[in-house]
Amino acid sequence: MLHGSRLINTMGTRVRLTNTLDVRARRESVARRPTRESSTAREMSASSYGAAPVDAERGARDVDGSDESDGSNTRRGTWRRAGAFVAFAVVVVGAVASARSWTLGRRRMVNARFSVDIGCITKDAIDAHWPEFFESDVVGAEVLFRGTPPREFGGSNRVGGVPLVQDGFSSIFTKVIPVKPGEEYGFVLVNAAGQRMFEFGHSRHFHHIHRPVLAEGTCVDKVRAGGGVYTHRRIPRRMSEITLNADGEYLAAGTWGSCVGTKCPVTVKLIATVSGSGDNVYGIEESKALNERWKLYKGHFTIVTAGVENTWGLDTATNQLAWTRNADLNPYSAANWNVVTNAAGSSGAVVDFDAGYDVVMGVTNDDKVWQRPSSGANSWTPAGYSGSRLIQTTVGRTNLWGVNSAHRLYWSRLPMDANSHWTQETSLGTSVKQVEVGDADAFVVLTDNKTLKRKREDGGGGAGGFTTILTPSTLPAGLVGIDSVAVGETGLWILATDGKLFSCRLPCNGPAEISLVPDAPANIISVDAGKVPHP
Repeated sequence: MLHGSRLINTMGTRVRLTNTLDVRARRESVARRPTRESSTAREMSASSYGAAPVDAERGARDVDGSDESDGSNTRRGTWRRAGAFVAFAVVVVGAVASARSWTLGRRRMVNARFSVDIGCITKDAIDAHWPEFFESDVVGAEVLFRGTPPREFGGSNRVGGVPLVQDGFSSIFTKVIPVKPGEEYGFVLVNAAGQRMFEFGHSRHFHHIHRPVLAEGTCVDKVRAGGGVYTHRRIPRRMSEITLNADGEYLAAGTWGSCVGTKCPVTVKLIATVSGSGDNVYGIEESKALNERWKLYKGHFTIVTAGVENTWGLDTATNQLAWTRNADLNPYSAANWNVVTNAAGSSGAVVDFDAGYDVVMGVTNDDKVWQRPSSGANSWTPAGYSGSRLIQTTVGRTNLWGVNSAHRLYWSRLPMDANSHWTQETSLGTSVKQVEVGDADAFVVLTDNKTLKRKREDGGGGAGGFTTILTPSTLPAGLVGIDSVAVGETGLWILATDGKLFSCRLPCNGPAEISLVPDAPANIISVDAGKVPHP
């Protein structure tokens, strides 16, 4: 990191059934509808993924179908994170009762806001249930309904469901869809390879037939069908069981693969420092970074880096190194910072570093590479074989990436040990200024300060394999040059050479997707985004 960013990437599920405040008028409107098809079919036809609409008559069938499918195709993808991006399991927040209840009377339809947080899928769940799916960026989520015969989810149209819309830069996808009480449904993840993974079982991609990822959840019903018992999500079957809030919404919220009582980890935090003396550490939750003002915290550093739980700060003028929990950043006192000795053997102080999932990797003035636990315990120890030399490092989920003094790019498999060697990305030659990685991608800034490229975090894609995002002729208006980048949960954060901050939704495909962060602090000198947490 050249006084720039660090790495990160992660997404829960909410289902809200909506009514208008004028319930009586809505009842009359619903009563006049000849069938459910007119309203539902319109919703289904809006698929931005080009999937066939789900059968509009899905709500009229009995609960006696056969088995289910995740409806995914067989194309191989790449394990990456959504926001893009990353490995995770959907946790369902569960039905949320409101303080105010509305009576539905004889209504046959209700509007449901289906919301799914896909930001906390665990690595164990990924490894057990089709890990190849996550090798590609997760780019969306859908809701799939149990369809017509053969009673599989989505019926003959199970290749696709109703696309949900990402809520800002968060890991939550949501949409309002008319449904009937008793509807059975489930959520689908969509990756960049066009594959869809349904959260329930009976698929060749799942090891346990008839055993869904979302097992024993309090937000599901056990449905007997086709000689088996399935655990399905289901809208309450009786109108008397459906509670609406003051906005006329029924909330059934959750996260991918879990229900009530399980919550996603704290969302990723962006950390920045600005020029000048005095307190200069700013932070904000990534999902709020485009809409709210950043908070100033006590502490002064020239470089900051955020891990899953801890933020580290380094003052390169004094070599003071300290860490604090992300949750303990304090606007009133600097006592939360735990100062630790910054001495890496005979090499002296670490001068640049990056916090990963469980390690902090750093480099010293003699370009040697060092590591220590991100928990703040212990001290710096050598990383890589004795000849390893880098001037900047960044920690991914599977690899450590770095740039040497000749501006060449290298990566090595994690965890590092005394025998770890490096693979050079020869296609970029001696033109690399900074590399920053997330769960899915490695982003590379070239020495011209105007070229930005992307490659898979695991080094895959063959020789070269880089996608060009920006060039000197395609820089968006206002972005005078690129100082560094930081990879978050769902966004790429671009620090300009004039201290302004820009954002781009992951995986960031070009200048049209890049915009200025309106309320970011002025004169930023270092920015980083916390890692995507996976239990």
